[in-house]
Amino acid sequence: MHDIKWIRYNPDAFDRALARRGLPAEAERLIEIDERRRAAIQKAEAALARRNTASREIGAAKKSNEEAAAQALLAEVARLKAEIPQLEEEAKKASKELDDALAQIPNLPLDEVPDGKDPSDNVEHHRFGAKRDYGFQPEQHFDLGEALGQMDFETAAKLSGARFVVLKGALARLERALAQFMLDLHTTEHGYTEVAPPLLVRNDVMFGTAQLPKFAEDQFQTGRPLSDDERASLLQELPEQSLLGLGIEYNLIAQPLWLIPTAEVPLTNLVRESILEENALPLRFTAGTPCFRAEAGAAGKDTRGMIRQHQFDKVELVSITTPEQSRDELERMLACAEEVLRRLDLH
Repeated sequence: MHDIKWIRYNPDAFDRALARRGLPAEAERLIEIDERRRAAIQKAEAALARRNTASREIGAAKKSNEEAAAQALLAEVARLKAEIPQLEEEAKKASKELDDALAQIPNLPLDEVPDGKDPSDNVEHHRFGAKRDYGFQPEQHFDLGEALGQMDFETAAKLSGARFVVLKGALARLERALAQFMLDLHTTEHGYTEVAPPLLVRNDVMFGTAQLPKFAEDQFQTGRPLSDDERASLLQELPEQSLLGLGIEYNLIAQPLWLIPTAEVPLTNLVRESILEENALPLRFTAGTPCFRAEAGAAGKDTRGMIRQHQFDKVELVSITTPEQSRDELERMLACAEEVLRRLDLH
């Protein structure tokens, strides 16, 4: 999440960076929300301070037999006591509004990142090997897989619907072998620690890697049935109509969990809310996991074959390091991933 203090002091730079991503200016709106938040907090704190001061003055007034003053102070304390919860709620609401707004804004691009509207504007970093000339027209992977009888989309659709596949025989073994090869390479030669993380994570874990709230519709969510006591408690807080209006099956989900869209989510959150010793950095993690994505915004785009599937296997690399070392670590990570392609002699 962006730092509102930095935005306040650098509004033009913030908006220019957003413009490079094709996004509208946001600094003025964010600063206005922050002004309301700061004002609400200040008002609540002032009321709390005055209540404490007035409470002390009551004793002094009574000690001096100033009964009228004491009664006035008692009335003031009672009024403030009633007002403070509302003022604190207003401050909390304004803070949440700012947090929600900041959470929707993506990272800013580095200065050296080239501008572009679509993939045709990408700049080549470097290349390895030569593009192969097969001397014939290569077939699509799904045509080959189906012809071999080892890639079955029809049966997968019966089991789970569209965008799933059943791999059989040598192709199933190949997928397993590729993941094993990558994990062995990264752990034995590149210094990564292998992790076997949970595939189900909580809301704050998804938020920690920016999967929520912006990309909620691209995720799969699950949960367990509510107990009778939990259902009764929930319906006391929100009427059944409100829950159904939100699209929530009130009798289905308690403590919802999310299927990970990438192992980056649990790997990054291994150190969330932790203070690390700088001399222990970098921390380098790798994991090979199934990944799950709803791909809600990808209808009709690149959906033939094993592309943009709801479930797929992936080996992930995550490095935790200092901001000053992050660019060098990114280049190192790129080299580690590229070595996979070199070993497989892929252009």
